[in-house]
Amino acid sequence: MTVLTALIYSPRWGHDDTYSVELNRESMLISHAPRKSKCVWQDGRNPIWQGESLDSHLRNDSIYAPAVLPSLLEHLWSSWRNGDLNDAQAQTELDAVIAWLNTLTRAKPQTEFWRMYF
Repeated sequence: MTVLTALIYSPRWGHDDTYSVELNRESMLISHAPRKSKCVWQDGRNPIWQGESLDSHLRNDSIYAPAVLPSLLEHLWSSWRNGDLNDAQAQTELDAVIAWLNTLTRAKPQTEFWRMYF
């Protein structure tokens, strides 16, 4: 098992929160405090997400990630699982995706008009 770390900016709290991304051959588990989102490998088919959705997990911290994020994380996991990325490379690529997510999150509209949505 490999554990990667993602520092994700939370507008709800105004700081970065540490999320763990645990990779093994059978599953990928993304967790922060009591919340967990799990993706399970299926041979010959697309991985399947179980339990709390990643979207719900992030929205709890006022993070509104693009719909493609779960697919990006599946690609990262699959590449690690297939040996295309080692642990350090997987962390580097996760950091790149999280930097993109944080840029989007920090750039959300700040006016009073949009405050109730973000």
